[in-house]
Amino acid sequence: MRLISAPGCVSFRPFLIVSGLEIRMQGGTRSGFRGDINALRALSVIAVLGYHLKIPGFAGGFVGVDAFFVITGYLMTQKVITGLMADRFSFGDFVMMRLRRIYPALLVVVVAATAAGWFLTLPSEYFRHIRQACYTLFFLSNFAFDNDNGYFAMAAQTKPLLHTWSLAVEWQFYIWMPLAVRFVWSKSARSNAVAATLAVLGAVAVVSLAWCLWQNQHDAMGAAFFSLRARAWEPLAGAIIAATEMWRRENGRAASGSGLAAAAGWILTAFCVAYPLPETRWPGAWTILPISGAALVVAGNAQTSRLLQSAVVQRIGDWSYSIYLWHWPIWVLAGGWLIARGYDVGSTAKGVMVVASIATGAASYYLVEQPFRLRRDVWTPRRLLISAGAATAAFVAFTAGSLITTGYPGRLPTYLLPAEMARKTDTPRDECFRNANSVKSASGNYCTFGAGTDAEHASVMLWGDSFANQYLEPASTAAAALHLTGLIATQSACRPFADDPDRNSADSQPCRQFNVDTLRYLIEHPEPSIVILAGNWSSAAEIGPLVDTLLSSGKTVVLVMPLLNIGFDVPQTWIDNQIRAGHAIEEWKVPADPALTMRDLRQEIGRTVLGPNQGNPRLIALDPHHEVCDDSTCYLVRSGQANFRDTAHISNINAQQYEPLFETALSSALHAVAHAER
Repeated sequence: MRLISAPGCVSFRPFLIVSGLEIRMQGGTRSGFRGDINALRALSVIAVLGYHLKIPGFAGGFVGVDAFFVITGYLMTQKVITGLMADRFSFGDFVMMRLRRIYPALLVVVVAATAAGWFLTLPSEYFRHIRQACYTLFFLSNFAFDNDNGYFAMAAQTKPLLHTWSLAVEWQFYIWMPLAVRFVWSKSARSNAVAATLAVLGAVAVVSLAWCLWQNQHDAMGAAFFSLRARAWEPLAGAIIAATEMWRRENGRAASGSGLAAAAGWILTAFCVAYPLPETRWPGAWTILPISGAALVVAGNAQTSRLLQSAVVQRIGDWSYSIYLWHWPIWVLAGGWLIARGYDVGSTAKGVMVVASIATGAASYYLVEQPFRLRRDVWTPRRLLISAGAATAAFVAFTAGSLITTGYPGRLPTYLLPAEMARKTDTPRDECFRNANSVKSASGNYCTFGAGTDAEHASVMLWGDSFANQYLEPASTAAAALHLTGLIATQSACRPFADDPDRNSADSQPCRQFNVDTLRYLIEHPEPSIVILAGNWSSAAEIGPLVDTLLSSGKTVVLVMPLLNIGFDVPQTWIDNQIRAGHAIEEWKVPADPALTMRDLRQEIGRTVLGPNQGNPRLIALDPHHEVCDDSTCYLVRSGQANFRDTAHISNINAQQYEPLFETALSSALHAVAHAER
């Protein structure tokens, strides 16, 4: 989306009609302006814009980014090989050319988003945004967003520079691809250098695709989305086309363009844009479709219909980079501003944002992109580097100030700070909380909590997902008061269950294995004798078998009942309500309706799990419901503090209000254990 297409003359062969598209074959293979590629840019950026703004007809619009990767690979590899064939390629000049094309417009967007965030964003969020912006200016934002991609990561709609991950991936491609091609070129005979380059690019593409498909199936964290290793095959698809064209030219073969291929590519690309492709594990096998579509358009080397050659389409293609840069910050910041003030982000607002994105993109193209590209007498390489370096250094200093102050908190009213504290997403003992791949920072199988650190003599285990881990602090305080040591067996998005091949086939393999290992550990060891179970269960059907297995193994079970399913971000909505009111809201309660309190699930647990074990002292129900709810209402905010940190998890600030419940439950469990041993 950031690629130069130098104007040039194109000769045309007679056109033919294919599938309703008028295709004009491009004569020759010399480098020149490709109107079809510019039109593909236009379709891609409009697809991304429509997808992000949730406009009907763009259900798969995110594939526009994948099409951009193909275009990038094609044009940049063509430029590198052309330079090498003419013995005039310079890596420094290549990097400077890309910097001149990309950096000025990117810097303007980063500064604008940071300035807007000053007035709209809470301190901890603002610090994250500034840190991510700093990564963006060094083309490392894909790593920053990958690190902020866990279960409790901020929602995508709160990250105004999230879309810059693709720029980082492309820039990293700009670094290694020319170096790799030049290395192959230097080690090959001149007569077969292009063929050797083609072979190496193809081999790397195959390895990258294989890695992508493997990671797609084995990485529950979705890290492949931001990874150059898993994405490299996408720009390499374009690179292979460029190298193939160069090889054919060098061997005196005719151009390989095809109107049929181009038409098929346009149809496939349009289908992918409109069809709701499965985005949850992307990139993967489905990604081959849009990459194939874009590759067919590029390889078709054809000038397309009058519609796609129209001035509107070609101008949007010209502006595509700047439109892409501006559309996401506009959506995030303007949308957030509207929601905070109670306005509906409906079709009218979205239409305004589409117009604003295109208009701002056009202005950026003419006022920022073109002057830096064309006024080389003013923006010499030295001046460009000094200016970019100075601007980046200033931003790094601003980032350091944000680190020292934790996001410049003095910008906003003090009554918003309690909501800010509630939103802090650090889960208790985060080093012991396994991610979705069952990996944790702390060493050993299980961390300890409570009175001691000797895992071999622990008498309690906390087992579950984040809905178990949220109670770690009150459980630890209660255990310490009773001189008990506990083990932490918690994993992100992995409720506890006794693994069943039929019932749990849809669960991730790391989750299933974690539960198998944890249950085996409990069965094979007499201690811990007390197991605290909590999880985000949707049905009692998988609670009963697990409880029965533990009870039959001689364990005493403390079953934590479900709390609330709120359905909206409590701190953020509390912030929005206070902004609209213009003052602090110390108390906020809502009706205790059946959906909020999960009445049906609670009753099912009582009927199928607790009922059959009534009178069994080794099954203890711990119900946190009464700490936040009475018969008719539930407190989301009480005494100026939020009870929840998101849509369902309790806040760390008020977690200790549940400590008496855990102390009572653990005391009862100790009595049950002692009675069983007599």
